[in-house]
Amino acid sequence: MNKDTQHTAKTTTDKDDDEIDLMALLLVLLRGWKVVVVFAVLGVLLGVLYSRYVNPTFKSDALIQIEENAQGIAALGESISELVGSEVSKAQTETELIRSRMILEPVIDLLHLRIRLADPNIGALDKIKYDRIATQMNTPEGVLLETDNGQAQISQFNVSQAYLNQSFTLTRSATGFVLSNGFDEFKGQLGQPQSFRGVDGQIQITVNDLPAAGYPIHILKQSLKTTTDGINSALSVVEKGKQTGIIELSMTGSDQRQITTILKQIVLSYIDQNQSRGSAETTKTLAFMETQIPTLKEKLESSEATFNEFRKKYGTIDVGKEAELLLAENSQIDAQLNELKLKKADLTTYYTAEHPLVTQINEQLQVLNRRKQEIDSTIAGLPEIQREFLKLSEDTAINRE
Repeated sequence: MNKDTQHTAKTTTDKDDDEIDLMALLLVLLRGWKVVVVFAVLGVLLGVLYSRYVNPTFKSDALIQIEENAQGIAALGESISELVGSEVSKAQTETELIRSRMILEPVIDLLHLRIRLADPNIGALDKIKYDRIATQMNTPEGVLLETDNGQAQISQFNVSQAYLNQSFTLTRSATGFVLSNGFDEFKGQLGQPQSFRGVDGQIQITVNDLPAAGYPIHILKQSLKTTTDGINSALSVVEKGKQTGIIELSMTGSDQRQITTILKQIVLSYIDQNQSRGSAETTKTLAFMETQIPTLKEKLESSEATFNEFRKKYGTIDVGKEAELLLAENSQIDAQLNELKLKKADLTTYYTAEHPLVTQINEQLQVLNRRKQEIDSTIAGLPEIQREFLKLSEDTAINRE
């Protein structure tokens, strides 16, 4: 009995030790209220300073619908679509294409995105003081940067390979401007294209405006890869939903007008490239048809003439129902083989041999060829006259198709 009493007392003591004494905790906080207040104020202050130091981030969105009615396997007809199965969404391929240099480079050139301007007089305290610092604005006319002492506007800046990603300093002078990089110093006129020869190569620049005399502006020409990587880091391209054919583009940046302009030009560049590819594909298809139709016409006329001569010589040949079905199936297989080969030739223009669509077509070609061999073997067992009749009839039907 004494043991049970001791066990109960011990359990009660352990439970009391595990419970949190809220009153004691409150007293500890009250004794250290000054420390709590200091850290709370410090946290709020740091949050406010950081929010003023960093420019706000904006986002711009766009949607593109991919038209698949004239592309892919479905364009060849229902029979081929059933053979190959569901095609991988074209939007998945187009999302990677939008990020490619083929689409982004025209935008970079149009908006002069490789030219970077910076105000070296802006320090950390200025960023906090002014809440938001002006960033450069790119337009087809050039690059603009607002400063406290006026604006800098550059409409052209081309440098040799050695000068890429190298910072220069622009300052207004009494007669125009001065461009220097610490080693070379070039003097030119405002509003006029200027060409200089430096230690590391050629420099071409057109400066339309600069801040007041003595106020420096940093300028550099980025490499194309650096610029495309920068755009892709701020650009999101995803298919909206699954197999919807709708691509959602979004871009983030510190200037709403800038990212909206860039995103708009990316969409327009994609549309232009898509139309160019469509025109090239149509031209190529027409050229192929123009070369093939006369040849096919000659084959049809020749096969019809041969078949007619055979029928004059032997009359109508009675073939069994099974042989007729085999003949019809063989004709369908040949037509499907021709369509698959044409589609494969079109796909290999844009994709490698390992692409899922090309692989799928190769598998279907193997299936159709095996079935064709089986039919040919069955027909080979027929009497010679029937075999010849079927062969000539099949040739004529295929050429006419």
